[in-house]
Amino acid sequence: MAPTLLKARATMRHENREHHRAPFTAPVKFFEWNRAQAADAVEISASGIFLKTKTLLAEGSMLTLRLTLPGLKHAFTVLGKVVRTVKGGLLAPAGMGIRFLDLRPADRDVIVAYVSQRA
Repeated sequence: MAPTLLKARATMRHENREHHRAPFTAPVKFFEWNRAQAADAVEISASGIFLKTKTLLAEGSMLTLRLTLPGLKHAFTVLGKVVRTVKGGLLAPAGMGIRFLDLRPADRDVIVAYVSQRA
């Protein structure tokens, strides 16, 4: 692909995003119904998180996440919905994009501050 086309695609993807993203490496607990699982976070925004995991849930699945951000004294819990799955390969890890559904405003502010510091 021509460099100009690649740049245009990257710009389009960025412009379609509601919130800026930042790298975020941390273990995350999540629960699908009563089944506890763990994954590693890759990046985060005020609207969601990408979890690196080989255990993929179906798009549309609901789950509860337990997150702790650096500098935050307590963990918080948020309901999420799987909006994207990635099977993985050489260039991208297997995982799931999760959209936050009921994030408290105070927790969203903490994420926004974290992302702005990392960007």
